Amino acid sequence: MESSPLLAAQPIYDRKNRFYAVELLYRSAIHLSAETVGDTAATSEVVFNLCAGITEQTTQYDATAFINVSSDFLLSQSFLPIEPDKVVIELLETIKPTRAVVNAVARWHEKGFRFALDDFEFDPAWEPLLKYASYIKVDVSTVTIDQVRAFKQETTTFKGKWLAERVEDEATKNAYEELGFDLFQGYYFAKPEVIYGTRLEPSSLQLAKVLSLCFEKEPDLTELSRVISEDPKLSVSLLKIVNSPLYPTASPITRVKDVIMRLGIEKLRRWIALIGSVAASSQEASRMVLVRAQMCYELAKGQRNKDLDPDQCYFVGLLSGIDIMLGVDKKAFFEKLPLSPETQAAVNNLKGPMGQCLSIALKLERLIQMKQRLETIQPRLLSTYRSVSNNVQELFNTI
Repeated sequence: MESSPLLAAQPIYDRKNRFYAVELLYRSAIHLSAETVGDTAATSEVVFNLCAGITEQTTQYDATAFINVSSDFLLSQSFLPIEPDKVVIELLETIKPTRAVVNAVARWHEKGFRFALDDFEFDPAWEPLLKYASYIKVDVSTVTIDQVRAFKQETTTFKGKWLAERVEDEATKNAYEELGFDLFQGYYFAKPEVIYGTRLEPSSLQLAKVLSLCFEKEPDLTELSRVISEDPKLSVSLLKIVNSPLYPTASPITRVKDVIMRLGIEKLRRWIALIGSVAASSQEASRMVLVRAQMCYELAKGQRNKDLDPDQCYFVGLLSGIDIMLGVDKKAFFEKLPLSPETQAAVNNLKGPMGQCLSIALKLERLIQMKQRLETIQPRLLSTYRSVSNNVQELFNTI
């Protein structure tokens, strides 16, 4: 599996040098800076890669994440598609604390999000934001400790934690600890660690239709589930996200309709918009896997077996082509997406009723693509396969 930088993570420690949280930083596979791609795009990619990337480095999933957010992102009223207790929003010093920004922060705060004032320079203009802040971050490389002592004594309304960043030696850490700082970050503790992995890049297939359905006044959840299911990469990405540690569940979620119920329409809207902002696709790979998955669905439905769920068979068909569709290693991917034993047996070994459906779909796929021994295929199956192929192609033609 080819890996590329997903993001970087720099740990934050408490007074006893215990791991407390992690700051997530933008990293580009082609070495673009956050300033080059834009703060809003950088924020979107960091959040998406955190939740939908496939990586062996998992520490960042379990910690509170400090994430930089631009003023445009704040004012967009998008909110982050993450549970508020999992994240701290860093307000950079480049943000102008206008009335609109203060009002936006208040709305985010009402949703339960916490804030850190980053590279805080004790400008009186930031006073209205202090009541929403849980953390103040001070870049100790740009101020003297006497300046910070004086400013800290003046900031009596702030009741949160103080964080010293860019701490590069023990003496600095001790000095700021004596000053009453609670948290510390910098090269003295650890440099940012680049998190490598494979980013899932869902196609734009059906994205416009999905978004239009999502943003209807009263979305038809049944129709929305159907349309999302028509885009294999979007479906798999949403399933990966809802099964990530950001959304703890008692049992794995493997159905699109359950994704919608778990996330709720608001978070679903945000995730789909975020996924669309980093979309990329191989149409032929998506088409082939989509035909396979739909054929598994039709085969399951045709058996009239109450214990054989057509939707689950569709999911098995998607998973069988995950390496082709997304360019990832199946084994590594499945380790990050909890699957039932029945699903794993079906995908990996063609076992069980769902595996039988997948086996038939794969055999049909091979014979029809190679145009060999078509006379051995039952006319009903051949007709169904061609009908499914035509329907999928018509879907692609409308995009």
